[in-house]
Amino acid sequence: MSVKLTSVEELSSFIENYDNFLFDCDGVLWHGDQAIDGIIDVMKKLRAKNKRICFVTNNSTTSRANFHKKFERIGIEANLDEIFSSSVATASYLKHIVKFPQDKKVYVIGMHGITEELAKEGIQTFGAEADSGLTENGPIPNDPQVGAVVVGLDTQVNYRKYAKAFTYLRNNKDCLFIATNEDTTFPIHGTIFPGAGSIQAPLVTALKRRPDVVLGKPAQNMMEAIFAQYPDFDKSRTCMVGDRLDTDIDFGLQAGLDTLCVLTGVTHEHELADEANTINPTFYEAFSLYDKRGNSTVSSANLGDLLRGLGQNPTQAEVRELVKSVGGSDKQEVDIDFGTFLTILTRPDGFKAAGTSQEFIQGFQVFDKEGDGYISAGELRYVLTNLGEKLTDEEVDELLKEVEIGKDGRINYVDFVTLILSN
Repeated sequence: MSVKLTSVEELSSFIENYDNFLFDCDGVLWHGDQAIDGIIDVMKKLRAKNKRICFVTNNSTTSRANFHKKFERIGIEANLDEIFSSSVATASYLKHIVKFPQDKKVYVIGMHGITEELAKEGIQTFGAEADSGLTENGPIPNDPQVGAVVVGLDTQVNYRKYAKAFTYLRNNKDCLFIATNEDTTFPIHGTIFPGAGSIQAPLVTALKRRPDVVLGKPAQNMMEAIFAQYPDFDKSRTCMVGDRLDTDIDFGLQAGLDTLCVLTGVTHEHELADEANTINPTFYEAFSLYDKRGNSTVSSANLGDLLRGLGQNPTQAEVRELVKSVGGSDKQEVDIDFGTFLTILTRPDGFKAAGTSQEFIQGFQVFDKEGDGYISAGELRYVLTNLGEKLTDEEVDELLKEVEIGKDGRINYVDFVTLILSN
């Protein structure tokens, strides 16, 4: 289950949590040539707040230059170097990873976006739109110079293209089978049409062979390219925004980013709530796990556990202060809505690092009079109830259940710290 951002306040709190945003395009920014309602204002707001933006699309039909023209036409500010597409990733992969030989060529099932990007890297191509409209069904001579077959979205695909690709992949031993992406569908005209993954399916079936590499989301090639180009991007302050769980959201999650799934494209709200769904936008899933009443709130009693589940390390004393700040106390639980929770989550130093084991050990060494690594259980209790987190006696009792106390009533505090941090 995922929690939906439903108010301006919630959206504003969410935006302030990040410095960098990676946006999918189809179904997020536009449908076809029509901008999605409100998206131009959102993008202007992000730019005004000096947020850094990249556009990451699996659409291989258009070159980076033509994507840039589309952004201008629709009215969304974008710089050429902010645009990353699966056709760019394909060209980069063949040029820099495979080091594709200059005397070899690539047969393309796809459109001019692929051939233009490959040509920029000095890679020979044929097929693509030049083979559109073919209806003949005669013999196809093999061409040993074909070193790769690239398959992307092709709105003019035909049997002859499939037959050629099949011939080259079947007969040329080292011929690479490359998929620009595996999106089975894509949003257009207010509905969805078959995507590049569906275009590849006949070859996969006929050859009984998966592509050697898939270069679009959720594969990490484009993510690596983004962080190579922008090495100062902090992953903890970067959010991936998309409309598909199996590509956009998984792409972000695999890279360790937070993710936002919008409902303007392929994914619908009921899919996020489906128990069978295993790909969930980061913060929304965690918040909903503690939403016991199903009303998009969490109890203040669970605030500490929720914050720790999201990677923060608040002390018990800090949690009590946070609960107090929203009108609760140890004795009075209050409900915390998602907007309020985001304000708490994004507070200054919220993601400060936890102390190291050595730092904790040094704290106990003050009470180690013998210098042998042991302090009495009473001294340990004093430290835990009067310093730092100031635990209650009951909380200390729970901790000590996990610790072996010697016959002399003393505890190895190094083992204690190691045990507690491991848990």
